[in-house]
Amino acid sequence: MKALLKYLTLSLPILLWGCAIQSSVDRSISFDDLQGWDEHQFQTIKPTLLSSCQKLNKAVLTSDGRWGDYDQWQSLCKELALTPNRQLKLFFENNFKPIIIAPDKTGLFTGYFSPVIKGQMTSDDEYQTPLLKLPEDLVKVRPSDFGLEGDLLAGKVRNGYLKPYDTREDINQQTTDSADVLLWLKDPVDKYFLQVQGSGSVQLEDGKIIHVVYAGNNGHGYVSIGKVLREQGELGQVSTRSIKQWLVNNPEKQQWLFHQNPRYIFFSQSDVGAITSQGVPATANRTLAVDPSFIPLGMPVWLETTVTSTNAPYRQLMVAQDTGSAIKGALRGDIYFGLGSKAGLIAGEQQSGGKLYILVPR
Repeated sequence: MKALLKYLTLSLPILLWGCAIQSSVDRSISFDDLQGWDEHQFQTIKPTLLSSCQKLNKAVLTSDGRWGDYDQWQSLCKELALTPNRQLKLFFENNFKPIIIAPDKTGLFTGYFSPVIKGQMTSDDEYQTPLLKLPEDLVKVRPSDFGLEGDLLAGKVRNGYLKPYDTREDINQQTTDSADVLLWLKDPVDKYFLQVQGSGSVQLEDGKIIHVVYAGNNGHGYVSIGKVLREQGELGQVSTRSIKQWLVNNPEKQQWLFHQNPRYIFFSQSDVGAITSQGVPATANRTLAVDPSFIPLGMPVWLETTVTSTNAPYRQLMVAQDTGSAIKGALRGDIYFGLGSKAGLIAGEQQSGGKLYILVPR
């Protein structure tokens, strides 16, 4: 689900939105108003939040900002490091206040995970699907360097001009140089969903696990193939499971569907599992992907939603650590459910409404 992905400093939109929510959202919300807070288990949130403490953005955490200034956060992080697990609940209650986001609206909370798929270091008749490294000819451009507005661009230089980088279809139709390949996979469907997730683990024939993480993208916009199938009348209820079943039932249309999404993700090898947009390891049920235009990375958040697959309440203290191409808006979140097929089943079905709170320093 968790990105993706990934990354300009968006301090101005964040600050502007912070001012906007002050009058409409900042009201007397206490921890008693958070459903499940008193029964919550806090132990695993400590290392997750401490990892984010090392990556906080000074440009966002300013004295005139909404989220506490950088020095205040450094003091809180030091206190958190010294706080025993049994006192973590009190630590948050004494140092933070919860702010509800858009109280009159319901958010959308999906899920993502880190798949474990079969792969090899070399290709053969069975393993023909390349997982590509970041290309050497891909050039990243910041429009702000030229006095322009806009997001980070990706392109390549041809005849002295910077052109948009190749689309997914263009890349798939090119002859693959083995020097550009990180690993070889068996199934192109596994590759596509690994690109959607942004990270995962590949198991070699000798049992060795290699973690692969997002290294960059080709600069094209993300298009949901589930949305394409729904609009084409091919699917009514869209989930990862229903999309994969459609692909099984329609192998001749597989490439056509994948090419509807022009965005292409490149990978690198990592010593640890899933790495978030903030540059820290993802933690199952503690990492939340958000839109950083609205919520700064590193902020503790309280999420109240439902696990779609079981209809069980999901009330969790998390950290905004990741982003994703499809995660847009203040009330949009993607829950990291962890590693492997069990997490994948939960994440693939996840699509529930809910409420989101930011914990802001007092």
